[in-house]
Amino acid sequence: MELKQCVNSSLCLPRKPKLVVGLRGATSNTFVDNAAYRNFLVRTFGVSSTDMESSAVVMTTLSNGFPVIALRGLSDLAGKQSGENAYTKFGSLAAFNAAKAVVQFIKILQ
Repeated sequence: MELKQCVNSSLCLPRKPKLVVGLRGATSNTFVDNAAYRNFLVRTFGVSSTDMESSAVVMTTLSNGFPVIALRGLSDLAGKQSGENAYTKFGSLAAFNAAKAVVQFIKILQ
């Protein structure tokens, strides 16, 4: 699947984005923007990504008896950047690419 690399003609990711399947993620109600904590999660739990949204969706869905799969569109690396957070630059691109992946996933299920 071809994912978008640029927000506009002057703002692009340094590398081509890719779809990765089967990695371990962590979710909580805490925003992670700390490189040391990110490294702890990687070393201790083998976590490749964190988010703040999946836990609420998964808990609500499972508590109501429905199966659930969490798909993530990553926009930045916790604790990596100084100054402006990469999310403000690339959040819309991550959302676009995540939506594209979800549409493809649904097509495969049908």
